[in-house]
Amino acid sequence: MRVAIPFSGVDASGLGYGRTRSCPTFGAGYSAYMFGSSLTDTPTTNLFTGMNDGRLIGAPSAIGLVGGPMATNFTGAVTGGNLLTATGAVSGDPLTVGMTIELASGAGGSLGVISSLGTGTGGAGTYNLVGGVNTASASMRGFTRFFEAPGFARDIFNISSALTLLAIYKAPINQGILLDDVNGGALGMLVPAAFDVQTFGRDSTSTIVNISTSSGFLNGATTWSMGVSEYDATTGQGFIQRSGPARIASAVAGPRTANPMGSTTRKLRTHLYTSTTPAATIAGIAIYTKKLSAAEMDDAFLYWRDIMTDVGEVL
Repeated sequence: MRVAIPFSGVDASGLGYGRTRSCPTFGAGYSAYMFGSSLTDTPTTNLFTGMNDGRLIGAPSAIGLVGGPMATNFTGAVTGGNLLTATGAVSGDPLTVGMTIELASGAGGSLGVISSLGTGTGGAGTYNLVGGVNTASASMRGFTRFFEAPGFARDIFNISSALTLLAIYKAPINQGILLDDVNGGALGMLVPAAFDVQTFGRDSTSTIVNISTSSGFLNGATTWSMGVSEYDATTGQGFIQRSGPARIASAVAGPRTANPMGSTTRKLRTHLYTSTTPAATIAGIAIYTKKLSAAEMDDAFLYWRDIMTDVGEVL
């Protein structure tokens, strides 16, 4: 079963892409997002309704979501609904329009997005927000290149049936590709400097564990790979795939404690807010409410390979 990814009303054929591509859904609840050069769209489909959602995100003139600036730590408060006041020094990159603000721990999700400068010009001062949440003075951070996929629960390892998380990436990313929206923990997939795919789960509401690591295809920062993390109620496994059926698999994780799954309000994040490698890029992600077989992984790989080939990239 396949569903077409629309290109937001843009005829992208002159930019290297085909007008649409048909994504494999494998008869499961499904979400797939291909990233252009910016984030201009937010998905609304809840994966657990069984609806399929596939689309290009951002301008189709370039493929791949590259790491953006991050204000790693500052003291801030949100008052009056939409006014951020930063005090003291801002570590990392300056605060700027478009940054999502949250607590430095990641707890609680977004506190708003900077829409315009007030008295601040990157450091201490005031900043106007949209979607602000009144918050007492606390350690905060701000970042761009942020995207949320709705319809997931906090404990993604333990689910009622199964889940597959898939990402097309290149270069060492040193961070989670799919993250929990509550505490910032990497609960899905992490691609560290060695190009490993680390598959994470949760044994309890407070403990994150690395349940498997796939290592392979260590051949340079300009090479694209497909990373896969698969879960059911008792096991998790990671894969790296490149060049068709060439695939490195981790050992299957042992039994783990079951936790509930299926919230329609929790979300997973895809972002590169801590990436310091210029070439670190995510071209797209896909999420399925099932574990993919080897043949289905090959089918998904061919779909993404076709997308990459359209713009002269090799997966």
